[in-house]
Amino acid sequence: MSAVERVRAAYAAIEAVDRPEIWIALRPQADALADAHAVDAAHAAGADLPLAGLVAAVKNNIDVAGIATTAACPAYAAAPADADAPVVARLRAAGAVVIGVTNLDQFATGLVGTRSPHGAVRDARRPDRISGGSSSGSAVAVALGLADIALGTDTAGSGRVPAALQGIVGVKPTLGVVPVDGVLPACRSYDCVTVFARDLDTADAAMGVLAGGARPFPPDAPLAAPPHPKVAVPSALPGLSPAWREAFADACDRLAGNGIELVEIDMGPFLEAARLLYDGGLVAERHEAVGDFVDAHRGEVDPTVGAIIAAAGAVPATRLLADRVRLAELTAAAMAELGDCDALLIPTTTEHPTIDEVAADPVGVNSRLGTYTNFCNLMDLCAVAVPAGTTSDGAQFGVSVVARAGADAVALDLARLVAGCAPGTTPPWPARAGLDATALLVVGAHLRGQPLVWQLEQRGARWGGPAATAPLYRMAHLRTDPPKPGLVCVGAETGMSIRGELWWIGTAMLGDFLTALPAPMSLGRVRLADDTEVVGFGCTLQGWLAGTDISHHGDWPGYLRRTTAGEPVTRADVTHRVWRRRALAVPGRPVDSHTRVEWLQAGDLYVDLRVPAGGPDVTATSLNGLTRDELLALCAREGFAGALLDNGDEFTWQREVDLHPADGLPDRGRLHRVGDIVVETGVGRDYHEDWVAAPHPVDGPHLELRLRDETGRAGMLLRTGDRFGYVCGRRPDVVWDPALTLREALTQSEIDQARALLDLEISLGTVIDGTWRITDSVLPFRVGDDLAPDLTDGAVTVAERAPDGATVRHRWTATAPARPLLTR
Repeated sequence: MSAVERVRAAYAAIEAVDRPEIWIALRPQADALADAHAVDAAHAAGADLPLAGLVAAVKNNIDVAGIATTAACPAYAAAPADADAPVVARLRAAGAVVIGVTNLDQFATGLVGTRSPHGAVRDARRPDRISGGSSSGSAVAVALGLADIALGTDTAGSGRVPAALQGIVGVKPTLGVVPVDGVLPACRSYDCVTVFARDLDTADAAMGVLAGGARPFPPDAPLAAPPHPKVAVPSALPGLSPAWREAFADACDRLAGNGIELVEIDMGPFLEAARLLYDGGLVAERHEAVGDFVDAHRGEVDPTVGAIIAAAGAVPATRLLADRVRLAELTAAAMAELGDCDALLIPTTTEHPTIDEVAADPVGVNSRLGTYTNFCNLMDLCAVAVPAGTTSDGAQFGVSVVARAGADAVALDLARLVAGCAPGTTPPWPARAGLDATALLVVGAHLRGQPLVWQLEQRGARWGGPAATAPLYRMAHLRTDPPKPGLVCVGAETGMSIRGELWWIGTAMLGDFLTALPAPMSLGRVRLADDTEVVGFGCTLQGWLAGTDISHHGDWPGYLRRTTAGEPVTRADVTHRVWRRRALAVPGRPVDSHTRVEWLQAGDLYVDLRVPAGGPDVTATSLNGLTRDELLALCAREGFAGALLDNGDEFTWQREVDLHPADGLPDRGRLHRVGDIVVETGVGRDYHEDWVAAPHPVDGPHLELRLRDETGRAGMLLRTGDRFGYVCGRRPDVVWDPALTLREALTQSEIDQARALLDLEISLGTVIDGTWRITDSVLPFRVGDDLAPDLTDGAVTVAERAPDGATVRHRWTATAPARPLLTR
């Protein structure tokens, strides 16, 4: 959706829902559309606009140029803001269109969303309930789809409580990493700007735009949760009803189901610290922020808010200092309780009260809502609030993943697991917002599943997915412990593309890693297949020359899989299956993972068909229509069929019909299994093939027949499950010089003789509802045909194409195959 379309849809939705209490001021639609047209034009011109097509709302304690920043107190602002706060300016620069400013608990003092002269902001689903606050309008605007993202602020939970009650995402970053210039303070030491969105990806994108340029991330800040995280959970849950306890237990079960270790801890130090914010001296900061105005305008201030802020002005300095000392003590005790856990999972809030319940007890209800949020900023923690289902009493339930300062990426990853989605492979928002990170290519022992990957994981590195080098490199098996490969750049003439993985790692941690890198390993620039450059593992030329060249395997896991003994494979493991090749590794040439190869193995007989990717198109619809170029193009295909013989641990695929002339060496190999891959290692030939069984019924029906027609042609008809193979050999009178390859023979023959050399069929297909449809063939014009076999009294007739393309029936005599003995 374009920015213009999204803005129009947003204003239409705002009118349709008729919820005026959400907004303090909406921008004129014409102004928002003008911004949207500019965004669409810039986006079309190629500008990098990560938030293009999104509309945004802003809590009205954050400056938006041209709109008064009232913090829900109309008397507070004498004039519109002259300029956007940096966070708003960054939204606009990233392509988001700001459509208005939202209602809030006055002066961001409250967690209920009712303390505003513009009216209580109602829950998006149940209008008799509160929205949660203080970022009430922002949360409900997102929950109702009026905005895609919204800015809030959070001191005691204002960016998390409304997220939980509205069933959306709320990201509360590490204090200070998002600039708070142009934000009216609530408690200056503990305020931060937060983001609301309906999903984690959108929230991640927005945070990557907002953060940076303020407090730097710690150099050792992780970019990912560890592979086997430990998450703390409360040993007791004060303030939660049975229904909410059950919902929290379900969220814990989801994490445990993802292999995460849950550790119960005592929440006492956290909860005691939470009470300091309002019941102790720390509340004095609220008076420092707006106390002079409140004291002078009590008649124009919400009574509950005015009472809280006025009382804060009476806090003696000694009480404030004493409580800061106590907070430091409680923080130390809480972090000791957290121990080696990577994060803390808690209910975001305790209940979802009605508006009437809040009116009856405004302070008491508000205090309970902050039970699990108030301590977070006081202890310099980050948090991500995510929906966690619906309770049995009909409330939206949310949890928060809380982590240490700078571990925002850890909290985000674990929140994704709670939400039922896997962590992404792209850098998380801290890496786009000032945390210096480096892309690192690994090709060996630091790959996932390999013995040294812990060295990256321990340093907070994030897996970025598979990658491949440009075809400029060669790889050798080095003589190291543990075994690892070495990569060297040799240039385009002899180089190959080597597959590996990208990891994102903090640049400071990469330096730490480099200091521990043993000889002959090194780090340097590596060019990838997409022509970008990253840091990558290499080795010295001397180390590479001392190793064994394994470049043709294409990657280190493939080499290990093919050359390390695995589980033995028996004949019964192979037969009555369809096998598809994943890779062919032959010394001297790049690994082939592109050719489409299918091997149909019945009890004794087999059919093997190999079609290269990206070959020339063959448009002929019959044998006689094949041009010389098309005949030569078909030489790139391979097809053969015969009997499978076995002798101990060796298998021989005896070729009885072959598109290409045999080279004299038997097609013989050994098989072993690694996971779901069967590896074939050549005997007498230096090759390895990786095979995977295709999913299909293997318990029947089965058919395998040798065929012969009246001219002496040999053929076969095989079926296993819903797959079949059909073979029609060359006429016995079609011969050529055995010293010539098929391509050479086709080149030297007259066109009619050349076509006769290709008068051979090896096809594979699928049986569906009685139709034997050909899906692949050495003759492309056969694809799509119905073989339509008819088996009666030892005879088989099938549908074929005559040389001129006409459909004919070919009659065969069928014989049951006798399993031959392997002779050497």
